[in-house]
Amino acid sequence: MIREVAQHLEIELNKFHGATMIANWIEFGQVSAERDDNLSEYFFENGVLQLVIGNRHQFLVLGRKGAGKTAVFKHLSENPKKFLGPNDIATSLSLQNYSWDVHSLLSTDGKAPSLAYIHSWKYVIYLFALKELISKNINSPKIKIAKQIIEKVYTSPFPKLGDVLGQKLLQLSKLKLPSGTLDFDGFEIDKVGMSGGEITFSDVKKNNSLQISLNRSLERLSDIFEDALLDTLGQERRVFVTFDRIDEAWDSASFESSQRIIAGLIGAAEAISGKFRGVLRPVIFLREDIFDTLSLNDKNKLKSDCGQLLAWTKDGLSRMILERVNFFARKSNNSEFADIDGLFDRNQMRQARAPFDYIMLRTMLRPRDFIRLLQLVKEDMQNRQNNPFDKDVVNNEKLECRSIYNAEAKYSDWLIQEIRDEWQVQFPRINTLFSAIQNHGATTLTAEDLCNSLRQLERIASTRDINADLRFLFDNSIIGFRVGKSQQWKFKCFFTAQGFVESAIYKVHDGLHSGLNLTERRKS
Repeated sequence: MIREVAQHLEIELNKFHGATMIANWIEFGQVSAERDDNLSEYFFENGVLQLVIGNRHQFLVLGRKGAGKTAVFKHLSENPKKFLGPNDIATSLSLQNYSWDVHSLLSTDGKAPSLAYIHSWKYVIYLFALKELISKNINSPKIKIAKQIIEKVYTSPFPKLGDVLGQKLLQLSKLKLPSGTLDFDGFEIDKVGMSGGEITFSDVKKNNSLQISLNRSLERLSDIFEDALLDTLGQERRVFVTFDRIDEAWDSASFESSQRIIAGLIGAAEAISGKFRGVLRPVIFLREDIFDTLSLNDKNKLKSDCGQLLAWTKDGLSRMILERVNFFARKSNNSEFADIDGLFDRNQMRQARAPFDYIMLRTMLRPRDFIRLLQLVKEDMQNRQNNPFDKDVVNNEKLECRSIYNAEAKYSDWLIQEIRDEWQVQFPRINTLFSAIQNHGATTLTAEDLCNSLRQLERIASTRDINADLRFLFDNSIIGFRVGKSQQWKFKCFFTAQGFVESAIYKVHDGLHSGLNLTERRKS
């Protein structure tokens, strides 16, 4: 009786002092970096920015969905002086509300699909580089002429991204420039004109001659802008033009056109990086799975020579979480944590694993996964704290391992949906594979098990198809396998250098078990 009264009093005191309870002050940031207002306060850079910025040949930052590309992009955008030289300039273009429909008209006639949009992207990159130079009062005779042309087209030397490829751009189909080589010395802006009335998107889309004229004007302007930049930029100053949210138009309705447009951006970045020898630096933040679908010459060489993979380690992720937790600890006048293990109320969970390791095995080793699971842990602790029928005292000072267990089901559903969202456009078969694994019902399976389960859903053509499915599942860390006599399950997210190996048995990733209703097979 006395013990029950004491427990009741402790619960009531906890509620009274709720402001100091860890679940009431702790935060882990937002899953989506673009919605995280505090990102610059606790951003942890894992080194990828320094590697790309320090190598003039590199212009790609690749990573899986949720790896933190937008966080890196946003941090560079908001804190350029942390990473760039004192004379360097950076401008950031997030293509969240980009005019993809207009850009689809900007294809150079007669070019291969991977080359068709290079000139239009050069135009965008050059224009924004010029805009930054003009805004910093960096002038030359050729920059002055370029400024006059930009003002003529857009009525301002500082057009926004929505204007650059918006209604005003379409008027370039009626643009008249002086014929022959442009004489910068004797240039008169009055010689530049746009005849006729207003041109609409529908007009250009239906009229091939207008499309040809528009693209010729873009090529002509790109050449003029390129000449002005080459004449002005020197080794004492670099201009960075960064791109993010390129996958915004990545849907089944525009899959093929998006592939060509994105390939054009990469082609333009490669050409500019070579021509300007590092003084004009386009940098593209792109999902690795999207890059792998593109039709590009020497794609593997391009990936290795010109790209950096945004990948994480256990140490980097634990430091990232601590940076965030301690920011909110300071903000709420609570004690900071010296190490990640001190965050939890137990030293070990199931299988004798430390809590952070237990969480890590249920992630794809991406920041987004850790943030979401820890958000759900906090949510569970708050729900139990406020539940009048839950008699257990919720820990005031540490995250509870009990809540990690409780959060697994919701987290697993979320992780499955993340993978579906990542692949449903370029590989809609992901839904069938998940259904087959779920119907199988066990955490481990053989190639034959998968084949039998798929047969119930569809017709299977050959063993080769099953091997292709298994390879895809492994490449995306949905399944893993053991190598040789080792008892260690190899998942791609944890062993990035591991290639696919046909195995007697495969294991489904721990983070997917609950969402797919899988149970562990008993050893016979």
